[in-house]
Amino acid sequence: MKRVAVIGASGFVGSTLVERLRAGPDEVVPYIHSSGNAWRLARHAIDLRPLNLLEPAQVEAALTGVTHVVNCSRGGDEVMLSGLRNLLTASRKQRVERFIHLGSVAVYGDPPSPESVHESAPTLPAPGSYGSVKLQQDRMVAQAAAEGLSAVTLCPPNISGPYSSYLTGLVDALRQRAFALMDDGSAPCSLVDVANLCVAIELALVRGPRDGSRLFITDGEVADWRSVVEHLTPLAQSNGPVATITREALADMRDGPGKQPISLMKSFKHLVSSDVRQALRKDPLWERVDGIFRRGVARMGKSVEGALRLAIEGPLANGATASKPALNARLCRQQLRGVGHSCEAARAALGYQPLYTFDESMRAFAAWYRSHHAMDSDAWPLLRQLYSS
Repeated sequence: MKRVAVIGASGFVGSTLVERLRAGPDEVVPYIHSSGNAWRLARHAIDLRPLNLLEPAQVEAALTGVTHVVNCSRGGDEVMLSGLRNLLTASRKQRVERFIHLGSVAVYGDPPSPESVHESAPTLPAPGSYGSVKLQQDRMVAQAAAEGLSAVTLCPPNISGPYSSYLTGLVDALRQRAFALMDDGSAPCSLVDVANLCVAIELALVRGPRDGSRLFITDGEVADWRSVVEHLTPLAQSNGPVATITREALADMRDGPGKQPISLMKSFKHLVSSDVRQALRKDPLWERVDGIFRRGVARMGKSVEGALRLAIEGPLANGATASKPALNARLCRQQLRGVGHSCEAARAALGYQPLYTFDESMRAFAAWYRSHHAMDSDAWPLLRQLYSS
């Protein structure tokens, strides 16, 4: 029986892997950095163990008696580099039989070269990018393998399926009209369902390369971006067709501002806006609160009432002059990647067969999203307003 340590067990992939391994004959030992994101595993009453990868003695103690290690950890550069070094050192010292590391297609650059359909393509990440850090990790794993640690690096593209923050971000962008399809949407979009990735991890625990080399893990088929958008648009419930953008305009696009900081005033304005109050009035208590609010404002006089309404709702939209929503440059520009990474090497080395097709994965995500966001409940009109803010 294997004793498998999952490092970064509270993350998207780690949680799914732990849930799957618990159903099998092997012992799984989940390690987490903090409890902040561990709700998904905590509901199973699993013994979650804290681990600081930057503490070598703590890492070595954590791997005592462990036969296999799966590294799903993420974090800042120090965690990803120094933390991985500590993990590899402890794995060799504790004579771990097998080390599985999750890499990334980002090592091939953004956008990658057309040759990166296969793993042998040149790695060309931009200096200082996420891809450059992942490339340093890959080299560390290969060096540890050269020194005697049986290791392999599994290299996924964007990860889909239930709980996917990547797909959730795309739904948000579609709802906010912040995503545009490049040309006709025919550019390839390389994805892997999280369950398919976990199947590959489980296979790699017992077979495959020992030298730390990379294997692409994908859904085994290359979907186009129009297909992705068609699956997600019903969840976004946005009005009108998805905008389009040319390849040239997309290539010239620069990153816009990041996530806006929380603003108490903006939150207040949204909560007392007419759309949100209309949804809240379905609750008798909120209807009373809304009535008190409106009567209080009316007593102040028409001028004050008008000024307050203007401050909250803003000026009436003018179709001729209303500005277009800002596009999410990071998500839109992913259409320029233009490569469908092949998982044929993983099929040959691991016996990998994807568990779910692209369509099955997207339907599973849609079912999870609708349930998780209560889209079929009476509360959805209000929740939709809050998600759109």
